[in-house]
Amino acid sequence: MTAPARPPRRVSQILRSRSRDMLVLVVAVALLGPVMLLVQYFFSQRTSTLYTPIVDTTSRLVIDMRWAQSDLRMGRVYDLPGAADRLQARRTDSQASLDELRRLIGDDSEFAPALQELSTASDAWWRYANSVVGGGATVPVDTDPAAREAFTAALADFTTMVTAADTLHGLAVDKRTEIRDLRTAILVGGFALAGVIIVAASVAIARGTRRTAELIVAPVEELAEVARNDTGGGRGTRAGTDTGPAEVRALAAAFNSLLDTRDEFETTRDEQLGRLQELDRQKDAFVSTVSHELRTPLASIVGYTEMLCDGDGGELTDAQHRLVAVVQRNADRLRGLIEDLLTLSRIEAQGLDIDHDRLSLDAVVANVTESLRPVAARAGLTLVERLEPAEVIGDALQLERAVTNLVSNAIKFTPGDGTVTVTVGADQHVATVTVADTGIGIPAAEQEHLGTRFFRSSSAQHRSIPGTGLGLSIVQAIAEGHGGTLECDSVEDEGTTFRLTVPLWSAGAAPTA
Repeated sequence: MTAPARPPRRVSQILRSRSRDMLVLVVAVALLGPVMLLVQYFFSQRTSTLYTPIVDTTSRLVIDMRWAQSDLRMGRVYDLPGAADRLQARRTDSQASLDELRRLIGDDSEFAPALQELSTASDAWWRYANSVVGGGATVPVDTDPAAREAFTAALADFTTMVTAADTLHGLAVDKRTEIRDLRTAILVGGFALAGVIIVAASVAIARGTRRTAELIVAPVEELAEVARNDTGGGRGTRAGTDTGPAEVRALAAAFNSLLDTRDEFETTRDEQLGRLQELDRQKDAFVSTVSHELRTPLASIVGYTEMLCDGDGGELTDAQHRLVAVVQRNADRLRGLIEDLLTLSRIEAQGLDIDHDRLSLDAVVANVTESLRPVAARAGLTLVERLEPAEVIGDALQLERAVTNLVSNAIKFTPGDGTVTVTVGADQHVATVTVADTGIGIPAAEQEHLGTRFFRSSSAQHRSIPGTGLGLSIVQAIAEGHGGTLECDSVEDEGTTFRLTVPLWSAGAAPTA
């Protein structure tokens, strides 16, 4: 039975683990210095407050005792005056030294036996010295056995006292040397340990960084490589989801899911695009067929209505003339719609067949305004033209059609007593035909739809102004076929301005249709 797999760690867990390890190493290195300083301070204090004072005090005590021994010999032999005072001074000094040693050593088991031996011998010797110096007549040591025995005992006490003092001195010197050697060893060892810790910390940090890179960076780079490969056109590559932290695995899984969804979408899109293209082809074929099929009966209708109006079928009454005029007017509208549909079908199928000849744009526009001036007059409008000479590259028939659509729209959407202004101007590269009216305008929210087939503004629909919504699409196609542009500025209830640009003949070669 296999043990359950450990869940992948999160990025925060990995970073916290690495940070904790590094923090432990940094704290260890940081604490090593203060610990070494404390150890050095402890040893220095021990040396300066105990062992060195013991060495100095024992040296001073031995010197005082030797001087006291010399003073005792001189006073006993020669009975010099003041010997008792000098011995008392020596005793005071030696007692002070003993008291200092007792204070320093305290209950130290290593030093206490020698100190006890020193104190006992010192007290015995000083009792003998006081008895000799302050006891009156001196008894010859050579003739008195008791005096000789006392002298021998005092000499032994002095020797014991000096030996004990030397022992204390030696112990203190040895301890001081031992502590100094230990302090040096600790100092060297501390520096060595610090070096080892620093090296270990550096190695651990390097390994931790590399391990972190393996855990985090490597899966992210793999994911980035998959993204670059997919962006470059490589399909089917997927990121691994079994390595790296939990977040990276989740990101890789989400990215793979996104790629799968994208591939599925592209497959569906290609299928739908093929269907739409087929539908579009069928629609174009249908429009072309229907338009051609409608033209024949429509031509017959228009012809017979003209014959009726001319009286070929007999004289018509005024009421009959009005009815026939309605039929003729709607037949003309239907014929215009069919012509627009056929034109758009040809544009979508094979583009406009445009001649790129040198022509006078101002003459083309003048012909349009001349033909539409009666229409403007019947609508109660003022048609103003401002034409400057402009030699352009283009097709006179198509440009005339485009300008006619623009001016006709301006007349149609401008109420009575309004003004339609047609202007032709030129700069260094293009000629511009501007058609401005004071009509109903186009709402700002709807202006982005201008040029869309069958689009008609809400203002036109509310006022029941007739139209097919195909005119601007044809004008835009003509403008683009000439390498120009069609722009519009409009304010609702104030008017609309269209600008059609065409390259000048002097601007260079003709554009591609």
